[in-house]
Amino acid sequence: DYARTPGSLARRWFTDEELERSLDHLAAEQQEDGGWPVNWRQWAPGTALEGRPLVTLRALETLRSYGRPLG
Repeated sequence: DYARTPGSLARRWFTDEELERSLDHLAAEQQEDGGWPVNWRQWAPGTALEGRPLVTLRALETLRSYGRPLG
């Protein structure tokens, strides 16, 4: 979540190995329907429905910015 692009200030906080591990983890969280789950407390039934598209878009943007395959 901190270094969403290679050019971000926070990218320098992590080693290449740490970043690769994080990207592997992010890619592995993709669900059967192609989306990513919300990673915060779901206090109401609609929380995941409302937040999931944003989480999915951010995951796809992050993976794409580091040259990872999508899908």
